[in-house]
Amino acid sequence: MGKMIMVVDDDGALRETLEEILTDEGREVVTAEDGYAAIELASKHPLGVVFMDIQMPGINGVETF
Repeated sequence: MGKMIMVVDDDGALRETLEEILTDEGREVVTAEDGYAAIELASKHPLGVVFMDIQMPGINGVETF
């Protein structure tokens, strides 16, 4: 398995759209709805790129990074 792309956004429609676009381009994608889920996924997957929303409830994108 190669490095994956992670999409982190609390907007489900945007998250799904980005996932579809990237998957259609042949990329492996994981998604998270918040910073806490992103941290957990990052510990389980080798990531190459992360697209992350900055303003999210709970823990924001900067704190997550």
